Amino acid sequence: MKTRTAVPTRVLDLVLIGDGEDIAALTAIARHAGVLVFRSAPAPVSDGRQRVVLRLHLHHR
Repeated sequence: MKTRTAVPTRVLDLVLIGDGEDIAALTAIARHAGVLVFRSAPAPVSDGRQRVVLRLHLHHR
């Protein structure tokens, strides 16, 4: 019987501040790569930009 070694993982919280379009593009990239675990609701920043937190689950090989 073969056993598999678990792949080490790391969780990264990434804070993005920027335009809605830029945040949407980076969210789509993370989702497409299969690493997106959580995305917070956009919070307004004082200069009109948005702040979003992405939680990414990274796999190390």
